[in-house]
Amino acid sequence: PGEASGVMSELKQLKVKTGVCKRIIKDLEYTRKEIEAQAAKVDKMKADQADTYDIKKQEEVLAEAASTQPQDEERLAKAIEDLNKAVADCRDSPDFDDLKETEEFKAATALLDEQSAK
Repeated sequence: PGEASGVMSELKQLKVKTGVCKRIIKDLEYTRKEIEAQAAKVDKMKADQADTYDIKKQEEVLAEAASTQPQDEERLAKAIEDLNKAVADCRDSPDFDDLKETEEFKAATALLDEQSAK
């Protein structure tokens, strides 16, 4: 029973940490899209010679959206570090032969490979 619970615990950690990374990646993608859309809106307002006050307010919205990106990137770096450690723990596990065939392990390593390719 001890071995099985160790494997289950490691799998649960992989699943949770992979999920955290995916969520932050999704947040970052949304933030990037929001920044692009807001920048386009500001450019259009300037081109249309909209009211300076309105442009200034939209530029503030853009700056606020852009300010969250470094925090999200930092969170992602930390989450990837945690996931890397969990994968390393699995590789060091006496149960690695069983672990490496699981969906959780494959999903975690695929996400890490995808992120290191960026």
